[in-house]
Amino acid sequence: MSNQSHNQISDVQELILSSTDSGHVLDNLLPGFKYNIKLTPSTSNGTLPSSPIYSITTLMTKNDVQIKNISTKNENGKIKVNWILVNPHRHYATVDVPVTAIIKYKVKRILSCSIREVEQNWTSITIFNRTNYEIIDTVPNSQYSIKVFVDVKDKNTTQRENMIDVLTPASNPITEPVLDPDHPMYITNNSVFVQWKLSSENCSKLNGFLSQFYIELKDKVDDILQIRETKNSYIGFKELRSNTDYELKIFIKTHFGYNPEYFLLANFKTKLENLKPVEDLVVYKKSPKNRMVGFRWNYTQDTNVDGFIVSFDENPLINTKNTSIIPLQKCSAWPEYYCHTFYNLSPSNNYTFKIKPKSIDYPEGGNVSSISFNSIDGLPDSPMNLKTTEIGSSTIVLQWDIPWIFNGVLKMFVINVDEITPIDMNTCCVTITPVEIPVNEELPTYNHTITGLQPGSLYSIGVLTVSKSLCYSSQSRLSVTLPTI
Repeated sequence: MSNQSHNQISDVQELILSSTDSGHVLDNLLPGFKYNIKLTPSTSNGTLPSSPIYSITTLMTKNDVQIKNISTKNENGKIKVNWILVNPHRHYATVDVPVTAIIKYKVKRILSCSIREVEQNWTSITIFNRTNYEIIDTVPNSQYSIKVFVDVKDKNTTQRENMIDVLTPASNPITEPVLDPDHPMYITNNSVFVQWKLSSENCSKLNGFLSQFYIELKDKVDDILQIRETKNSYIGFKELRSNTDYELKIFIKTHFGYNPEYFLLANFKTKLENLKPVEDLVVYKKSPKNRMVGFRWNYTQDTNVDGFIVSFDENPLINTKNTSIIPLQKCSAWPEYYCHTFYNLSPSNNYTFKIKPKSIDYPEGGNVSSISFNSIDGLPDSPMNLKTTEIGSSTIVLQWDIPWIFNGVLKMFVINVDEITPIDMNTCCVTITPVEIPVNEELPTYNHTITGLQPGSLYSIGVLTVSKSLCYSSQSRLSVTLPTI
């Protein structure tokens, strides 16, 4: 009997068999080997001619197969795993038999986060009659541990453990920074400062080692692009244009590069130049008795203004101050101006009033305007722009504008009508009782119809202002000749 393999082994056995024996069992043969067997009878007279050579190959079970030479290849986000099946009894010669293999793998380290091992369970896959497998959707820039072994039925059979570690390649990051809520964006009329941070939960999506941040700032009006790179998690831009829309993009850049599809986007608008002071600030009415004062002013800057901050310096000797915020309120009598009336002022003869516009951009207010005044009443201004809007044979329709300054509080208008040259000299100079027009609200214009006049006569008409403290203005006058019948 001979055994032929890579290294040929021969063996001769002498057997004493009786005439009734019809065979013999050869044991302790190795699985998966090819054996050549021939029989040579031996007698007392010598040997007889040998039998033909018989070739047999012993059977192999999965318990007799082992895994060897595990190899891997990274391709398109996959780890392709290959291995060979060997016969450990034949110097690990390869074999081609259908066996069931088990592959186990897990992420051992995500290098983008840290070098510490990840606590993750093994994923186990059973494979039949194959010597390859693809692990899909792998985590870039990570270390994987992979085991492959034969699924044996005999649990007492010792399998040689085959495990390798594989590094997946880096790729562009698939995450972006987020604004730091503890440090909100700071925007002025010519600069911006922004701070951000990385989410620790998304560190695996870096897909590489953080290098720096790539930043684009675009002027959305003129389409001018500024590009910066920084290792810090904050940046500031100066010399920007005021009241201009900008677009800010912040990309994570690793040793592999940056991903143009993932970025922190922040749109913002620089503030206006510091708010200019109000104009034409005047005290147009006041009442010492009621401790009240009314102000009027003009403001024509951008509509971003959302109110005014006002303060009174009352009694400078004790340095008391009353500060408040008032809304945008146009005057009822002067629609292009702003007005506000303050009540319950502290008793004082002299006041200093300060006012400054405010906006979302400038919540503390812009430039200050101030005016000093006393609480003593003065004479009101005369009615303005007195004119006739209609003249009849016995009527005149008058119209006039509200006085520019009341000084006190407006109470009424008084109309005086004097007949200067009558058409009938025999009825000269008919006396007309003055008419009082009470003022219930501040209006841009007022009107009144004078009746009972003489046709063809010449009249002198005067309108004067009266305050509640009974101070009278000078008259606004005009002359009118009525048509004859």
